[in-house]
Amino acid sequence: MNRICAAGLMSVCFLFAHKITKAQDADPTTASIKPYEIAVGYNQTTNLIFPYAVKSVDRGSSSVLAQKAKGVENILQLKAADENFAPTNVSVVTADGRFYSFVLSYEDRPLHLNISFAGDRPVQLAGEATNAHELENEAFRVMGTARFMGLRQNNQSLRLQLQGVFLSDNNLWLKLRMDNRSQVDFQPAYIQFFLRDKKRSKRTALNETEITPLYLPDYKMVRGNSSAAWPVGFNAFTVPRHQRLLMQVADASGGRMIVLPIKSPRFLKARRLH
Repeated sequence: MNRICAAGLMSVCFLFAHKITKAQDADPTTASIKPYEIAVGYNQTTNLIFPYAVKSVDRGSSSVLAQKAKGVENILQLKAADENFAPTNVSVVTADGRFYSFVLSYEDRPLHLNISFAGDRPVQLAGEATNAHELENEAFRVMGTARFMGLRQNNQSLRLQLQGVFLSDNNLWLKLRMDNRSQVDFQPAYIQFFLRDKKRSKRTALNETEITPLYLPDYKMVRGNSSAAWPVGFNAFTVPRHQRLLMQVADASGGRMIVLPIKSPRFLKARRLH
């Protein structure tokens, strides 16, 4: 009788534990991330190309060497420090907050030396924005805002207009619009920004500082009798009262060029980007 009771109790415990395990497996808050399997060699370098800058790398073994490519933010280079090492792992976190897991094994001549997770995204040179994904999100939000400024400049059938100034937690944004009021297409060759003194004494040199944007879209052609809008992002800065920000847009020949001066009071009217 005691044996029967003990056997029954063990069966109940087994079923209870099985149900707990199934419940844990079905928990939608937990998920297993399947690692990528990659082979690396001793005499060859394997390049992993990510869509955003590599922010963190953790190696499971010193038998594998890992480093970011010199002068580049989104390429991780892997190489074996020891021949015929035991399989190990590498974990990578990129600037968009994504986590990548790899299981590495040794091969004398790896079949794949360049592996891309970046699609058609270009190489990111060192010094670019540390969180490109965040900048893209902010640019999208800028384009979705309503115009609340109307500062404009006209030249050679072009109209350049400032439609708004916005502030995020760390960045300053300009929402700009270009109207082409001619039949001739306008292809911008460059867009530059300068802080320049409003006035210059005859005895002093012109004080001018170029401001490099953090985010600037591709220079898309503005077709005849059409318009284009651009969000431009900067590290947050201020414009002194004795200076103004100049935006200069021109084609390759310099035949069509327009300059929009933006005085400091405009920046004091900046709105918070939501």
